[in-house]
Amino acid sequence: MNVSHRAFAALSALAVAAALILGGAGASQAYERNTTVTGSGGKAVTKRVTGSKTADGYTRSATTTGPNGKSVEKDSSGSWDSSTKTWTKDKSVTGPGGQTKSWRKQTTVTQ
Repeated sequence: MNVSHRAFAALSALAVAAALILGGAGASQAYERNTTVTGSGGKAVTKRVTGSKTADGYTRSATTTGPNGKSVEKDSSGSWDSSTKTWTKDKSVTGPGGQTKSWRKQTTVTQ
């Protein structure tokens, strides 16, 4: 990933975080982004990203499809539990062969 793609990804993540924070508890917000990049020889890669704010966090799904038609799907969600002061993030990645890898990360605020 080159510098411009990293910068774009960082700015996109910052924009989503800002939308979630500034949206308020009752606001319903969703987004969708569709991107196609065409490289040498006319080969194209497409990416579809959707996301939304939930009552206590967010959901996000991204599907990237290569020029050969094979796809990779990445799903994530995050939620805040105010009673335990814990942020939980679940992620999963499914490869073109259908194999899925999932994991969970929890962070608790202690102060």
